[in-house]
Amino acid sequence: MKPLRHGRPAAATVLALAALCLFAFVPAAAGATTRHLGTGTATFSLDRAQTILFFGAAIPPYPVSPAAMTFTTSAVKFTMPISGGTWSPSALQGTFLLKGGLAYVHPAATTFTVLDLTGWRAGVNNNTGFSIAANGHRSSRFFDENLMGSIPSIVTSHGYKYVKITDVLLFFNATSTAAINGAFGTTPPPGATFGSVTFLARLK
Repeated sequence: MKPLRHGRPAAATVLALAALCLFAFVPAAAGATTRHLGTGTATFSLDRAQTILFFGAAIPPYPVSPAAMTFTTSAVKFTMPISGGTWSPSALQGTFLLKGGLAYVHPAATTFTVLDLTGWRAGVNNNTGFSIAANGHRSSRFFDENLMGSIPSIVTSHGYKYVKITDVLLFFNATSTAAINGAFGTTPPPGATFGSVTFLARLK
């Protein structure tokens, strides 16, 4: 099987720049108000170069219900429903609980090799990071995140308030590459871009 190459600069480098982002200017204060989240949507845009390499290695991604997948001329997009979580508007941090997931699938002569990534607990700007179950084995910080270009905001629609966080960048790290390599014997390098995600969830 062809190796997956052409990674981006190491995630540690871009993560070091995250201190410049909007999130960094609002410290997590003691007693910061935390709001519970209702339903919403997380929209992932997978990195085009890495997705092409996965397809070239015959390891395409598929949605795990109720997630959905769409193709455009420039990207593969996944949407996962948000079922709940918490968000602190004052500390600009929280966790989004997602339904469904993503599966990488490699067809063999008589069977399929599958890596299911489900049970997403997307920690944004907190100590937990993205906690994901890979074939049932949960790991925290499955991806590294970079918030440098992200914009958190509160929007109002039809009388309801929503938290919106745009363009959270995700990168493969040692945990995610070990899971992929264990399943398929090939992997993108740590620091390669997985994609970006935008969250939109109702505040209760």
